Amino acid sequence: MTKHTVSLLLCIMTFVMIGCSVGQPVRVLKQHETVLTGSVGGPVVPSKVPTIVVPYLTAGVMHGISDNVTVHGNLHALMTAFAVVGIDVGASARIVKENGIVPEITASGRIMMFSDLRSFATSRIYPDVSVTASYEVAERWLVYGGVHNTVQFVAPTYLVSPYIGSLIPLSDKFSLQAEFIWQAANVDTHSGVFEGTSSIGGRGSAGIFLGGAYTL
Repeated sequence: MTKHTVSLLLCIMTFVMIGCSVGQPVRVLKQHETVLTGSVGGPVVPSKVPTIVVPYLTAGVMHGISDNVTVHGNLHALMTAFAVVGIDVGASARIVKENGIVPEITASGRIMMFSDLRSFATSRIYPDVSVTASYEVAERWLVYGGVHNTVQFVAPTYLVSPYIGSLIPLSDKFSLQAEFIWQAANVDTHSGVFEGTSSIGGRGSAGIFLGGAYTL
């Protein structure tokens, strides 16, 4: 793969990877609790029949270092197929505990990195901060909404990606998560590299992600 191809691929992935998984906690874990996560999803392509979702795969782990702070990391598996390593690492903290009409507020920060491991010039690092508000509608069943705030250093850009979703327990150990995200909602995608049929009003990219979580 040429240096130009890798650079272009990373440029496109800057747009696609925002909120590219459900591998960070909606709420923090209990102290010493460890959860394995996986997700699949991506931009929606409504012009196809039937409607399809461009696949993006991640696998990761979350661990509660206290009752208020959880650390997490993910491998972006799809990128390895293109000889590009993608990872993200970060931490989440409980800011407000749910109380009546007041939702639980969780703040998360992470660093995302993509590289072909051959040249620093083709590596990309993106800091991301998100805030999630959630309600428990039944035991361990959460509905939530929030926003990712991501910075791109190459051709400096600030990206905003709102999302909504639900976390549904299927057993004591396993839960299913579904999320809709408007990736890079502040980016004009009428034309150019980021032009796409998944845009909403010519901006950003609509994405759907399904994730699973297994508690060890």
